[in-house]
Amino acid sequence: MICAVNSAQTRRRFAAALADPRAAGVACQLGASETVFGPLPGSGWQFYTSGEGEPPFALGIRGQTALLAGAADAEELAGFLGFLGVSRLRCAGTVPEGWQLRRRYSRMVLPAGEQLPRRELPAGFSLEEQPAVSRVTEFLCRGESLSGDQQTRDCFYSETCTLVNHGRALLWAVRDQAGELVATAGAYALWNKNAYLAGVETARDVRGNGLAGALVAGLANQLAEQGILAELLCLPELEEFYRQLGFIKQGEVSSYSPPSDSE
Repeated sequence: MICAVNSAQTRRRFAAALADPRAAGVACQLGASETVFGPLPGSGWQFYTSGEGEPPFALGIRGQTALLAGAADAEELAGFLGFLGVSRLRCAGTVPEGWQLRRRYSRMVLPAGEQLPRRELPAGFSLEEQPAVSRVTEFLCRGESLSGDQQTRDCFYSETCTLVNHGRALLWAVRDQAGELVATAGAYALWNKNAYLAGVETARDVRGNGLAGALVAGLANQLAEQGILAELLCLPELEEFYRQLGFIKQGEVSSYSPPSDSE
């Protein structure tokens, strides 16, 4: 049975699913999102879990995208996601019956207390901690990290502002000598001593200067110093880049789509 998370009992089952080590890779995002957006009915997020006495799972849905941790009934899950119009699922758990693999992501980790080799920004570039979310949003929409359509932009901006204001996200950026933002990276979910790093983007005309490496290493090191495990998901072809920074691979997370959904 799939139940809305709206009581102390359902929240306990939701939390139990996230505590399972097999939820690594999606637990941080789900945990931060439920903590912040669960009490906000107008946020657009919906959270679900298993019925009483069933193996726990945690499911978060926002628009056509969902995150899942834990074991749900595959047939029921497929029907439920289809009814809600979900077309993209990232999961560390049950695959909905009939759904197709879209992509595999490598989970790269810097354990709490460890440090990556330090990387300095080259001359002419400066670090900005806590840049304006609006500027980061504009930059990511011009690059490859976000679709440039207005709905995606507005959703990303609104959610990131809310997470930052609740202490559940942390953004860093690099500016050039003219003061223009040319690179960014962030911890877009902070939850239970875990941080989910994402939004790593560098402007095309300054790539090759080590800006992304310096940003990611610096941010991950700061989090690790605070006892926080820093993790990110990357495509397999980027795995070597993060290995060279000092991250280690700990498993994979996959995304799926319904049979009728094209690549």
